[in-house]
Amino acid sequence: MLELGSFDDARRRVLAEAQKTLAGLNQLMSEPAESIDDTVELLTGIRRQVQEHLNHIQHQQMIVCAAEWLVRHSVAGVPLRWLWNPRQSGERSGPDLVGLEGEVVRVCAEVNAVDEPIGVVDSQMRRGLTRLAAMEGRRFYFVRSVSMKRRAVTKVVKDGWDIAVVQIALQPEPRLLPRVSAFSLAGASLASNR
Repeated sequence: MLELGSFDDARRRVLAEAQKTLAGLNQLMSEPAESIDDTVELLTGIRRQVQEHLNHIQHQQMIVCAAEWLVRHSVAGVPLRWLWNPRQSGERSGPDLVGLEGEVVRVCAEVNAVDEPIGVVDSQMRRGLTRLAAMEGRRFYFVRSVSMKRRAVTKVVKDGWDIAVVQIALQPEPRLLPRVSAFSLAGASLASNR
């Protein structure tokens, strides 16, 4: 894991990577495409460039937004040192974001920048939540969309995990949404059924 540093520095790193990706796209788009074969090859290169880098850039930006949300909501009650895995996503053992007080893990977070929990995304979500449930500290799972939040909350409640699912945006100042843990959602559902 790497030191996150200041949020401004982290944002600058994400922006630099996004600009590098755009420069690569501009270079690809400036190549002549005079035949259908050239055009298909060029479009394939553009698709590969966008697909490969966009996922990482959105993931990195989401980690920064999650760290800002956690600090703004004082989840640990004390200042933390933040570490992140900016290039990791999918199958791995470490979290995307860790908040340390000294050497003690106080917060662990995973982010998922995908919009819809369809197919492989749904199974990756389950594996990510399972790993997160076994980690130390307060655990958070950050998503971008309502449908991803619904699906994650369903999994968290069903398995009885102590993980807060939080929906945030990728903008610098995410909307303030109340943090609702799966247990409080389950409790609210149980209370309304009485």
